[in-house]
Amino acid sequence: MPDNAMRLSQISLRTRFTLLAVALVFGTTVLLGWVAARQSADQLEANIGASTAESAYQMADKLDRSMDARIKEVKLLLGIEALTDGTDNETLRAQLETLQDNYNVVSWIGFIDPNGVVQAATGGILEGTSIAQRPVFQNGQDGMWIGDVHDAVLLSQLLPNPYGEAIKFVDIATPVSGQNGAFLGVLAVHLSWEWAEYIQRAMFSPAQQRQGTEMLLLAADGTVLLGPDDMLGQSVPGLSNLHLQASAKPSWAIETWPDDQRYVTGMARSQGFEDFPGLGWVAVSRQPVEQAFAPVERLTRVIMGIGVLLAMVFAVVGWVVASRLTTPLTRLSHAADTIHDASQPTNEIPLETGSPELMRLSTSMRNMVGRLLDQNRTIRRLEDIATSDPLTGLPNRAFLDRYLAHALPEAERQQQSIALVYIDLDGFKEVNDELGHHAGDLLLIDIAKRLQEVLRASDVVARWGGDEFVMALKAPADQLPTLTQAISERLLASISQPISLPEHPAVTVSCSLGAAWWPEHSHDIEDVMQFADAALYVAKQEGRHRLVIHQP
Repeated sequence: MPDNAMRLSQISLRTRFTLLAVALVFGTTVLLGWVAARQSADQLEANIGASTAESAYQMADKLDRSMDARIKEVKLLLGIEALTDGTDNETLRAQLETLQDNYNVVSWIGFIDPNGVVQAATGGILEGTSIAQRPVFQNGQDGMWIGDVHDAVLLSQLLPNPYGEAIKFVDIATPVSGQNGAFLGVLAVHLSWEWAEYIQRAMFSPAQQRQGTEMLLLAADGTVLLGPDDMLGQSVPGLSNLHLQASAKPSWAIETWPDDQRYVTGMARSQGFEDFPGLGWVAVSRQPVEQAFAPVERLTRVIMGIGVLLAMVFAVVGWVVASRLTTPLTRLSHAADTIHDASQPTNEIPLETGSPELMRLSTSMRNMVGRLLDQNRTIRRLEDIATSDPLTGLPNRAFLDRYLAHALPEAERQQQSIALVYIDLDGFKEVNDELGHHAGDLLLIDIAKRLQEVLRASDVVARWGGDEFVMALKAPADQLPTLTQAISERLLASISQPISLPEHPAVTVSCSLGAAWWPEHSHDIEDVMQFADAALYVAKQEGRHRLVIHQP
């Protein structure tokens, strides 16, 4: 977690704004795109399903209307005088054949006498043959009768069959009565099932053909009357559910068919029309789901593609907006970074006018930096007063303590040593007593300058108090004795030179030096100070104006 937080903190504010904008816009766009795509897809799927159901309904309705027209045509046939006036069979046959020629959906027309024997028929087919046991005669005696689709039992070998396939018929039979109401026989009409296939083919538009749409017609018992060749005449497992679900109102569903494929399936049950009471047929329209819902997939891809494109556009816009927002902040932070000390003017903080918030922020920063710089100057003045000697300008004891606290760890890392040299002026008390404190102060000021002149830039000298001073010299351990000796000799020579004071052009003093080394003499700097102070008194006792180095 700390590493993740650190990596996050290293990401610029502009990048964060951009990422946030991209995340929000992308998430919102994808969500809205998904919702829009789902809603559109649902609506489009419903429209496709409804269209499939409508196709099934249209087929059922056309079949019902066509059957109604056939029934009305049969009723017109009852008006033929030859049926009721006892005309010979040849004349009746000729009239029936003329009627057959005018109705291309009629395969056979026959007049059956009350005994069930075919008296006259188109083409002479079955004339003289008894069909008393056939449903067409038995049911046709009682009134108008419509028989469902069936294979031709007697006519299959007699009627022309250029395609060699099993011939199917829809039967219509009606009783024929004389003028006195006497039963004269049954008029039977076999309608070729090809007319239903014509209707089926007429239902397909070019678009439906490309999309693999198929139309089926199920009998009342679920048998396939129209449809793919491998399903004709069969009660296909699974289709019984469709047969049961079907109603007069068109409906649709996604069904898995016996070929294990999923189809958008529309259903509508035949309800009959006027004279046609209906035979319980169920019209079914089916289309593979992949092809039916291909527009849905395309629409979804388009909407999602537009969503991604919008997200990218808004990402660029977010980057530009974030840049415009963060650029003033970057200028302000850069300006704040360039202010290192109190000598810099406060007007280096630019006044941003891009927005009221930025203006308030930049104004507040300008005021804050001004106050900080004033405080910094005050603190530095106080630090100078607290860590420097007001007379000589040299660092004081407090500064030396602070310096050593930082210098010792650094010297330890760099494998260096530090020499502390204590300095005490010889003869200063006499000058101070004889010439006055003012002259003594001037002498100390001159001595301070000479101390600074003999030291290196990296060395430190501080006034310890009165006429005592302390030098701190830093060097490698093997160089420290030579360095201490050389600087001490220069210092002894420099201080012994005459000093010009007002009304006293040649005042001479000397100094005694005591030195000790850290860490060679001790790892405790306080001990090293005591050793150097003790060495100083040894130097005074041995005659002054000399250097004495602590000997353990």
